[in-house]
Amino acid sequence: DDTSRTEGLASICYRRTLGNPFFLLEFVKLIEEEGLLYFHLGLFQWKWDETAIESMTASTENVVDLLQRKMEKLSREAQGFLQCAACLGSSFVDDTIKLIWHHKKNIYEDSSEAETGTEELLMTMVEENYLENRE
Repeated sequence: DDTSRTEGLASICYRRTLGNPFFLLEFVKLIEEEGLLYFHLGLFQWKWDETAIESMTASTENVVDLLQRKMEKLSREAQGFLQCAACLGSSFVDDTIKLIWHHKKNIYEDSSEAETGTEELLMTMVEENYLENRE
């Protein structure tokens, strides 16, 4: 039955996230992005290899490791953007981060090398759940 089929995966997810809903969602996204969890269209069901998930996420013993691993995959520019946002605290308005990011780019970097606009970075960070839009 479905319950016994998912017990192993549920156990791994719980051990890695301690049941924290935010980190659980991030963990499931991570194992899907890594190809360890996928939806098989032919069978119309989710498939996974518990042994592979266990070994590939062994270094993800806590939520900080999980988020660090995810953030390391971001572009250098996106990482810098998150650093600026982190300095603002737990909440801020879009105009504040735009002003700081624009100022940082003009002072510390050649703005002609900027790959991504502030609006696009902000939207991406919200879509990827790094930032929360409270409009």
